[in-house]
Amino acid sequence: MNNQPILKKTYNPQIWVGPGILITLIALTGLISYSNILNNFFLSDDFVLIALLKELGPFGLWVNQQHGQSLFFRPVLNLISFLDYQLWQTQPWGYHLTNLIFHGLNGLWVGLIARFLTGNLQIDRPFKQFLPYLAGFIFLLLPSHSEPVSWISARTDVISTGFGLVSFVTYLSYKHTRRPSWLFLSLSLFLGGLLSKESLVTYPGLIFLYEGYGLGSRKYQRRIFRTGLINFAFYLVVLGVYLVLRFWKLGEWIGGYGEDIHLNFNPGQVLQNLVIYPTRTFIPPQFGSNLGLWVILLIGLILLSISCGILCIWRRPGSAEIPKLQGFLVLAFGIIVLPAITVSVSTWDTQGERYLYFASAFAAIHLGIILIVLCLNVWPKIQLALVISSGVLLWFGLSLYQVNQNWAIASQLSQNILTSVQNLPQDVVLITSLPDNYRGAYIYRTGLIQALSLLDQSNRFNVQFQREITDQGIERVGFYTDQIQIIMHHSIDLPDDQVTAVIQPSNRYQLQLSNPQTTFLAWKKDPLVTPDYEVIDLRPGQYILQLKNRARAKDLVIYSAGELLPLQFSRTAPDDPIKS
Repeated sequence: MNNQPILKKTYNPQIWVGPGILITLIALTGLISYSNILNNFFLSDDFVLIALLKELGPFGLWVNQQHGQSLFFRPVLNLISFLDYQLWQTQPWGYHLTNLIFHGLNGLWVGLIARFLTGNLQIDRPFKQFLPYLAGFIFLLLPSHSEPVSWISARTDVISTGFGLVSFVTYLSYKHTRRPSWLFLSLSLFLGGLLSKESLVTYPGLIFLYEGYGLGSRKYQRRIFRTGLINFAFYLVVLGVYLVLRFWKLGEWIGGYGEDIHLNFNPGQVLQNLVIYPTRTFIPPQFGSNLGLWVILLIGLILLSISCGILCIWRRPGSAEIPKLQGFLVLAFGIIVLPAITVSVSTWDTQGERYLYFASAFAAIHLGIILIVLCLNVWPKIQLALVISSGVLLWFGLSLYQVNQNWAIASQLSQNILTSVQNLPQDVVLITSLPDNYRGAYIYRTGLIQALSLLDQSNRFNVQFQREITDQGIERVGFYTDQIQIIMHHSIDLPDDQVTAVIQPSNRYQLQLSNPQTTFLAWKKDPLVTPDYEVIDLRPGQYILQLKNRARAKDLVIYSAGELLPLQFSRTAPDDPIKS
């Protein structure tokens, strides 16, 4: 009889040292890359967001200020933002911190998804262990994440993506453990994501795609696939419940920005997006670039991916599963980005980057696999992978920091403009042009009136909040004042850009932008013809203002290098700019 004591496994805390160091590095890297936006002031829709929360409570975001009626059904997002408002009130750094925390957690979920998806790959253990961390790092530092993370109002994509990623993590956990509780949790998180942003409507397609990807595995049984189809049906049921609730609230199926945008499947625009979306996910905006550049970049990305697959089949037959996984990740990217295929992402600046945020999770894993496979076939030592990956991540981080600087400058302009409005000598203001964005970072595309409502304690411009129920049962809300009127908006390329004015006969004033790289933007919410004035001869860099009411001349205000200043008109030569 063996009397030797049974050796029990003891807990070794050192196993957490490596992952703990890597997670700490991820957090520090993200904090450094976004350090220049933590103290940013509010921008554009941020003011509307907080003003509605202040007036309407936790469900204030059910009302969309640009359309004047409830078009977005996002109660979970509303509740999270309301809790944020209770914590931070009008302190912008708190909202930025919340965005950054959600973004960091999303990087963690991407790493967990990568770990599940790559667990069965036949590659060397050090590379397999490093891959999930690399994918998480890539997601954290992608330069295309500047808009969704740096702009408070773009948290819709950050938060809804968080729900979507955790839902997929828990679904993968269910597939590995067969515990129904994981499936129920995944379905619940999917519903939470839908109630944060409607763009998750294609998420069930991701579940179906994953089941199809598993069907190609030798160990995968058709019976398991039939079970997967039943699971897919559960997600469709949740989607159906959501759509019914949404229709009950909105009174229409489309909502959002309307059928003209969401159902406008222009073939040319869609083909262009198929070129731009994958490349802009990894490449920061390139001012002045044309479509040809992005076609070349897409070809390079495709060749890189194909080379990875060929190397796996040729050099390492045991890792033939990798090309299948690559195909799954590419198709997953397409399924997730599908709701945004009718809109556009700018190649010149950061506008529209938020539409890529969720899909970029799968692009980050794909890029991580490519880097690992190429390093593995060049020199099968983890040191090379660490060096190459560090170089790529460093470039991502520097690009992200540089793009984030645009948001920092835009926030300073936003604060200066608001202060200058409060310091204007007149109480009735006619703004000849208001900055819309600085290199894609929004300034006052909307939100000036709401900003005064929030931060001007004296309320000298008599901003009022109004709400009414329409015949359709939809509540209209808005912030109004008769003392401020905006004629036009314009873009900014340099902080010292300004608008100059030249007097012309018959109460006409020629407004001109000082920077040829900028343009006037005539939005529908800013009428070009009123009883007091009319805009004529509108061009990208100039327009003529015809004053019908001469008394309004004293109310005219002009933008100059970060401020709104009174426009003092005097008789000058036709080509002589009027100084403010």
